[in-house]
Amino acid sequence: MSEDLDARLIAALQQDGRASYSELATRVGAPRTAVSARVQALLDSGAVGIAAVAHPQLLGLTSLAHVSVAVSGPADDVVGALCATDASVFVSAVSGAYDLVAELRVPSDRELYDALAHLRAQPRVRAVNTLLYTDVVTSVFMPQGPIRGDVHVNDTDLRLIELLEHDGRMSFVELARRVGMSPSAVRARVSRLVDNRALHVAAVVRRGTGSGRPALGAGLNLGGDDERVTAFLAALPGVEFVARTVGRYDLVLTLGSDSTTRLHHVTEQIKALDEVRGLTTWAHLEVFKEHYSRGIARTTT
Repeated sequence: MSEDLDARLIAALQQDGRASYSELATRVGAPRTAVSARVQALLDSGAVGIAAVAHPQLLGLTSLAHVSVAVSGPADDVVGALCATDASVFVSAVSGAYDLVAELRVPSDRELYDALAHLRAQPRVRAVNTLLYTDVVTSVFMPQGPIRGDVHVNDTDLRLIELLEHDGRMSFVELARRVGMSPSAVRARVSRLVDNRALHVAAVVRRGTGSGRPALGAGLNLGGDDERVTAFLAALPGVEFVARTVGRYDLVLTLGSDSTTRLHHVTEQIKALDEVRGLTTWAHLEVFKEHYSRGIARTTT
């Protein structure tokens, strides 16, 4: 069934967006010809994109937050303000007690406060509730864990990152042509960035394109140690993002699937954990902005 194959391919590409068709075929247990056809169909439809995302640490973004916004009346102006700010990497209309959610990434807590103050000043904003990330447990949207070692990038590295931000599956031959190097030298540079967790190339589901793939946000309140819960969530199919937070929830997560039935099954598994005291969910109704790649200042040496 193509829907099931698509789900398995997206999951594999979220782990490694540059995996070859042969590697993908092995991972999902399907013929290479079927895999190449489905991947190309997903990319051509616009429902899925492959993009490189630099580690927030490499970008100097040390303050990350999940922001829920309640709006009086139509939310268009507030959406426009959120999408316009460089601080936001994700903006979505949601169901539930709040009308919008956004993820903000900025260099400092002071800049986060300023961004929130600007948001609160919007005429239709009725309430803003903020969850500060203490650490990201797992994410298909960014490299996992801290950067390994002392990674320095030069202008060539920056150009490669920019090219991969636009097309994560661009061939090494084409990358080499664009930056004026040999394919082997380009491969070595990209591998260094990926291996050191400075860069992650992955599939991003474009939920604002009418792809029909539902997504659910969730906040968890826990009792006791969270280690068993975070380990369980990190290994659970459909979990795209988990972060420890300070605020009204102990953990915030994103669930994605090809059906609401599967999302319900996942939430039931989570609620069955002894440590889970409460689970609050919100459906993502329309995604207005999903851009996890932010330009790196060229003062980097």
